[in-house]
Amino acid sequence: MKSAFIALCLLLTSSGMAAAQDGGFFPFKYTTLELENGFRAYLIKAGAPGQVAYVSVVRTGSREEWEPGRSGFAHFFEHVMFRGTEKYPKFDDIVTRLGASSNAFTSLDMTVYHLVAASDSLAQLVDLESDRFKNLSYDEASFRTEAGAVLGEFNQGRANPFSFLTEKVYDTAYDKHTYKHTTIGFERDVRAMPEGFEYSRTFFERYYRPENVVLLLVGDFDEAKAEELIRTHYSDWKPGYTAPEIEPEPQQQGARTGRAIFPGRTLPILSLTWKGPSWSASDKMAVAAEVLGQVAFGQNSEIYRKLVIQEQTVQAFFANFLLSRDPDLLSVFAMVGDPAKLDGVRSEVESTIAQYRDQLCDPEQLEATKSNMRYGYLMGLETAQNIAFSLLGPVVNTGRLEPINDYYRTLDSITPEDLREAARAFLIDSGRTEVTLVSEGGN
Repeated sequence: MKSAFIALCLLLTSSGMAAAQDGGFFPFKYTTLELENGFRAYLIKAGAPGQVAYVSVVRTGSREEWEPGRSGFAHFFEHVMFRGTEKYPKFDDIVTRLGASSNAFTSLDMTVYHLVAASDSLAQLVDLESDRFKNLSYDEASFRTEAGAVLGEFNQGRANPFSFLTEKVYDTAYDKHTYKHTTIGFERDVRAMPEGFEYSRTFFERYYRPENVVLLLVGDFDEAKAEELIRTHYSDWKPGYTAPEIEPEPQQQGARTGRAIFPGRTLPILSLTWKGPSWSASDKMAVAAEVLGQVAFGQNSEIYRKLVIQEQTVQAFFANFLLSRDPDLLSVFAMVGDPAKLDGVRSEVESTIAQYRDQLCDPEQLEATKSNMRYGYLMGLETAQNIAFSLLGPVVNTGRLEPINDYYRTLDSITPEDLREAARAFLIDSGRTEVTLVSEGGN
């Protein structure tokens, strides 16, 4: 860690100095390439010599699955995109020959495809990736095979009590918005997916379009050559993105409760969530909400020290206050060692919330948390792929890299008063959803 910190300091005083002098937090220079069809690429020269990370961000996740009975298709394409094209029918074989690593993941708001390879394979990477985004090819038999694989993944995920609980939490907390279903989809939809071959074609045609994809090319490459390759291979990609018809979630009018029965052995897990704001780089209340999660419930918080370290009442305790493209849940989870202590843990969480709604937090703790967020971000920029991943928030939520600098400027301005206002605005009883998971036959 010490050597990584020294390397980062040297970097900030050399290649990143121009960005720092311009008031930007992101420490690397970059070039923005925008094509007439709406495709945007960011070229960032950083990371290890002789290596590039090629990260294609599709601004479509389970959020875009608004049609009844069709949840799970964003994640499905995470699988089928590796099926190849007529030009390159064996995608994985080519990646292996290049000595590259390749994978993908899906979330509420995005599907991300990432490759890491030697710099001298960049021309092949651009050709390979642009071709599958423009010309993905699969027949009905292949479609059914991948749909079966998705069902297997669904069943495997439900063997995890936290995944099982999350599905119940979102289904309970939402009525209309597509966040009601998790990324992998409702079970009934996943089981019906093999019959959706024709629908899958329309999903791809609507969302896999140049206006809806951002490329993050990070690493060691010739910038002029990279620009030429991108223009050559992506300019003929036809636009045609169709925005989803997402129904906004009505304001929650009262507290909700639910109970999840896990078909296996597990300690009870308490989930408390509240409706939060949408992600924003410049809205102080949005950024303050994310900071609040760390100050009030992070590993340096009073409640964490009490429940996890001192009393050892809970086996796992964590909060997720990270925001999404639309209003998502601010969440606290506690796996409780003794079921008889569930009520006590709930009371501790409620007392913590009341404290942050009524009082100003310790200014030193707030500054330490903000400093940890800033330097934690910078210390994570160790590889080309990590640099690309560090930009997913602004890219997914806005389509652009630049708001990363606005976010950290806003973070610097957050005060104890802002945290109190965020707690009063979002951690309210009318927006609360409580779900408890217990083992089958448990209390």
